[in-house]
Amino acid sequence: MKKVFLEKRSLNKLFIVLSSFALAVLIYLLFRSRKLFYYQLVEMMNLDSHVRAVRKIVWMYRKSIPNWVIYSLPDGLWLFSMGVSILHNRVFYKNAQKIFNLIFFTMIGIEVFQGIYGGHGTFIGTFDGADVVCYIIGYIFASVLGYLSWKKHHRFDTKDNEEIMKKERKKILVIVMIFTILGFFPALVT
Repeated sequence: MKKVFLEKRSLNKLFIVLSSFALAVLIYLLFRSRKLFYYQLVEMMNLDSHVRAVRKIVWMYRKSIPNWVIYSLPDGLWLFSMGVSILHNRVFYKNAQKIFNLIFFTMIGIEVFQGIYGGHGTFIGTFDGADVVCYIIGYIFASVLGYLSWKKHHRFDTKDNEEIMKKERKKILVIVMIFTILGFFPALVT
């Protein structure tokens, strides 16, 4: 059988990850400060005039958009994208889920830390309960999609293949590094 470039389930995963992450970036571009890193990228690509024109249009509807959509949803979408990247189409789904659990609890821990030691204008940020809710929702949806993918495609695969396990660990490590870097971009202010 001829091997295709990407299987359908890999394309589905790619679509889910990119579309949810792109929505988060779009929210930043249209509703958040133009001093944030994402907007600086738009300026470097000479697209800022187009984004400013769209910003003028969407700002007319800003009052009808809840604050949690602008300030918390991008965080939940980031975690969801990362979770789907880590969990979807994995033979060793349970190992991947443990890693994603650790990331999820770290994010919740950061919010709690912000609640204890942070505050408005501090470097570490401000606690927001809506962030926690969006993290929880992103975590649940990514975990369910990952589990359903595993159950459909890999549930009966052999679990003693060290080579597959090593490849999956390397892929997950790269994914975590990429999403960690992407997660810091919104906090960068120029």
